[in-house]
Amino acid sequence: MKQLDLSIEILKEVLKEKKTFASALKDKFQANVEIRPLRADVAGLVGCELRHHLLFQYLCKDLPGYEPKDVYALSLVLANDYFYRHFPAEEMYEAAKELLSEEQLAAAKPLFDIIALPEQYIPTSIPRSSNLFLSLRYNTPEWVLKIFQHFGHGDCYKILRKYSRPETTTVRVCTSKLTVEKLLENADFTPSGVDGILLYHGKTPLRKLPEFAEGKIFIEKPLTKALIDETLVQEPAEVLLYNGNADCSLEKELIETYGASIGLNIATPETDNKVEVSRLIKARNLHNINFFSAPDPLSMDAAISRPQDLVIAAPNSTNFDLIPTAPDYLLSYDRDQMDAIFEMEQKVLEGASKHVDVGGKLVYLIYTISKKEGPKRISEFLKIHPEFVLEKETQYMPFQEMMTSAYVAILRKEEKELTIAPPIADLSALTPKPGATNQASGCEASGDSSRPP
Repeated sequence: MKQLDLSIEILKEVLKEKKTFASALKDKFQANVEIRPLRADVAGLVGCELRHHLLFQYLCKDLPGYEPKDVYALSLVLANDYFYRHFPAEEMYEAAKELLSEEQLAAAKPLFDIIALPEQYIPTSIPRSSNLFLSLRYNTPEWVLKIFQHFGHGDCYKILRKYSRPETTTVRVCTSKLTVEKLLENADFTPSGVDGILLYHGKTPLRKLPEFAEGKIFIEKPLTKALIDETLVQEPAEVLLYNGNADCSLEKELIETYGASIGLNIATPETDNKVEVSRLIKARNLHNINFFSAPDPLSMDAAISRPQDLVIAAPNSTNFDLIPTAPDYLLSYDRDQMDAIFEMEQKVLEGASKHVDVGGKLVYLIYTISKKEGPKRISEFLKIHPEFVLEKETQYMPFQEMMTSAYVAILRKEEKELTIAPPIADLSALTPKPGATNQASGCEASGDSSRPP
């Protein structure tokens, strides 16, 4: 059965070779035109296994005579039997007989005989109140559960339930090109509760819609639009955004909201990774945007000419908001990279804060659920920066109205002196010495360096 064979190959690439699910699918089906009609079947089957991988790993761990490749085959067959149910069970079992020996199939027979609700696939010997049960039921590693449980067991359970369901797609309507009312004539779109943001319920992939291809809509979280609206500044003003996230929705929202009305400084670790932003600036013929690379957020001085009225610091984070859209996200997450992520969050906040004008605002935004990255980070920042005052902080949960995992803090800069040294010893070492080359390579995407005063 070709679909099962391809699914085994992709599952191996994701689990053993540490490819992302999306890139494994892309590489496999772009390389061979003949198998492209099978892509949807394979993506559905592998995606189902990945969304229940910890359960299958637990059920198969003690089966005799199984090598890793055999477990891949068995878990995919079980994924179809238990949850996906896209292929006839008999057809999948016949395909398994070509890959597994009679002894292996006999050992796995009790697993094939189970027909139950999702939680009933978990052995009864595991206490229903235990973290192991929650881990198997919601495909979430126990170390992640402990982070969620910092917010209480009730919220932890709600988070897990929300993450286990498909994410609702939300889009930003570019009202400079298309009215919200016009798009709502399409029954696949409904209001979200945030002006300019609609929910998409259609079966057609969003990227195949003409409105998407023509740049009239783009994917964006309701919170992003609501936050930009809440912190709106009027001309004459300048805004600085440092976005360390891979997606470009923050940059696109600023461009759609402000257009050519004020000066925009948009920094990202590497502009080459965000070509669509450069294309958007060029397509709209905007000369007020300074779009530049800043691999070191502590060194943006050369690219920013004056203090900013609004600064948005949006570093990359543990980004648990990706869990619903990437079934392999937690399975392939490298915990060893967390210290580097935490350090970069600190640098982004510290570097961005240097450019806030007195009376201006500093917004710290991360798309995750983690007290260490959210409230604790801001608390430590305020201890060493008495010139900033916390106006508001909010931890958004995915089961709430905004449908996202995010922490937002809004701070205002006052006229006070910095009297306490930063607690991170290496911050001073990372700050460029006089005469050193600045790592922030500023470039006007439009080719015109003029900005409003």
